[in-house]
Amino acid sequence: MITEAMWEAANTISVVVDMFVSAILVTWFYMPYVNKRYQAVFSGTAYFLVMTFLYYIPFTFPMSGTMAYVIGAASVCTVSVLTDRRNIPQKVFLSFMIYMLLWSSRVTALLPWEPVSKATYLNPAVSDVTKQLMLFVLALALLVLTENVLFFAEILIVRKIYVWKKERMAWRELPLLCSPYIAIMAGYWISSFMSDAYVVVSGKYIGDSYPVYDVIRAVYGMMAFVAAITVLYSYQQIKQSQEEAMQNALVARQMEELNDHVHTMEKLYADIRGIRHDINDHIMILGNLLDKGRADDAATYLNEWKEGFPMPEIHARTGNPVTDIILAEKKREAEEAGISFTEDFHYPTDSNAESTDIGIILTNALSNAIRAAKTSDTPQVEIKSWLTRRTFFIEVRNTYAGKLPPLSESGYPETSRPDKDHHGYGLTNMKRIAEKYYGTIQLEQADRIVILTVMLMIA
Repeated sequence: MITEAMWEAANTISVVVDMFVSAILVTWFYMPYVNKRYQAVFSGTAYFLVMTFLYYIPFTFPMSGTMAYVIGAASVCTVSVLTDRRNIPQKVFLSFMIYMLLWSSRVTALLPWEPVSKATYLNPAVSDVTKQLMLFVLALALLVLTENVLFFAEILIVRKIYVWKKERMAWRELPLLCSPYIAIMAGYWISSFMSDAYVVVSGKYIGDSYPVYDVIRAVYGMMAFVAAITVLYSYQQIKQSQEEAMQNALVARQMEELNDHVHTMEKLYADIRGIRHDINDHIMILGNLLDKGRADDAATYLNEWKEGFPMPEIHARTGNPVTDIILAEKKREAEEAGISFTEDFHYPTDSNAESTDIGIILTNALSNAIRAAKTSDTPQVEIKSWLTRRTFFIEVRNTYAGKLPPLSESGYPETSRPDKDHHGYGLTNMKRIAEKYYGTIQLEQADRIVILTVMLMIA
């Protein structure tokens, strides 16, 4: 009786240790998808507590391992949603994923169990009961190690492939992603049902009569994992294509806006050339009036001339017509919104910097700054630039009443605008332009001031 109790205790301890290690890996699995570490810790803790509780249920209520893992994955999903209400479709998808990884690692790890058992505690050469128990503990330890090493490897692969971890997942995408997993799990549930039915009918495990069953189940588990990874990889490729399409559309729209700016400046310069063409005639008329002593008529004519040739006000003098008009328009936009606008920007002339690239950076940076400054009681926007050898810096400062949102996959804060599918690409596009010039951008917040710094290496 004591020996049987020790064998049972060894098996129980191995199960609890297995669930504890798996809970740690579940926590590690969720780390990249949450903003705060405690959220992932809560998910892993929920998995351990629920699975431990379910392990003791068979004493009063029979439950299959398949159903226990379903409940465990569902509990993880529930806790992750309760601790963070953002991106719920992704959390549902992750619960399917965690179930797939757990099941796949378990059925694959069972493949070497029989040969390990025959080589250890079931070895006919070992007759001592104590040695058999020690070898049984060793076999259980190898099983737990194999299961969790496979689980760890699968999680590692998923983390490498799932690049856009904090990208918002739409509800319409969830059925597409989960349907292959459901089909795979249905096949596993059917095979488990048939195995249990075989035990009821014959009184023994199907693998004892057909050893190939365990091989088939392990191969099915590995194929299921490959299928899950394939679905995830395809989803990532689709998201990347959508991201690039959105960015390209935004760049194209901003290029059109810059072209409008250029046309505005061309019209302005055409007006100036027209004035220069006529100025000699006006000077001659004024001279004749003054020669005849008709000073009052000359003054009247001068006022009419001034009113007849109104000049657009372009306060910016950056050294480039495109940046001139952009700063002038952004300043007007800011002042109309009651925002103090200060600029000390100078275009890097005699460099390889393209005015369209600088224009896109200014447009995005100042649009974001003006929108954020509107939330402040004392709204201010300041832009300046300086050149250090061949390094060109653009700095935009603005007041902001709140805190910067969490980082997205781009490494920068998510957009605060409701339509996240069509906004939030400004920083990404600025980063892409900066990298074109072997530079980078940095966004930080000091108290109520947000500071954006763009660094470009120009030749």
